[in-house]
Amino acid sequence: MPRAHLCDVPGCGRSRKRWQRLCDPCFKALPGDIRTALADAFKAGRGPEWRRQRRRARQHLDDLHAGSATHRATSPEAAYAAQARLLGEHD
Repeated sequence: MPRAHLCDVPGCGRSRKRWQRLCDPCFKALPGDIRTALADAFKAGRGPEWRRQRRRARQHLDDLHAGSATHRATSPEAAYAAQARLLGEHD
């Protein structure tokens, strides 16, 4: 049975391809500097730096999810009015 390759982000637990360090959802959610630092530290064998970048990735995703949970919904009418203002449209 092939070995399961798990995402480097602590607490993620999703599988990834063998040559990747992150699963697809984490890869899309993390900024490029974190993704690159994580891969570079692992490839260079810098364990403490790699673990630090893993924690940084988890913190970034936690902050991202916390911000979306507290984000209040915008009504369709308010969104339409804001779009009209941005485009310079008047009634």
